[in-house]
Amino acid sequence: MTIYILIFICKIIENTLSTLRIIILSKGRKKLGAILQGIVATIWIFSARIIILNINDDIMKIFAFILGSIIGSYVGSLVEEHLLIKIK
Repeated sequence: MTIYILIFICKIIENTLSTLRIIILSKGRKKLGAILQGIVATIWIFSARIIILNINDDIMKIFAFILGSIIGSYVGSLVEEHLLIKIK
């Protein structure tokens, strides 16, 4: 059960940071955007490795990944909305 939670949380963090990276890049902060991309890539590799290992034996890993992506996209949009209000 904890592996599913780990996958789920990794995807939420990954998607949220991806959204934050886009906002930061749009503000011209290229170095910080590059650092965030490195973090996003690291999280993706870590979570993808967990999913791919024994994928045929545990299909629930895929569902945790998908659900984390969906929720992460939503959280990322909330972060974007919040930051846009603060920036204005």
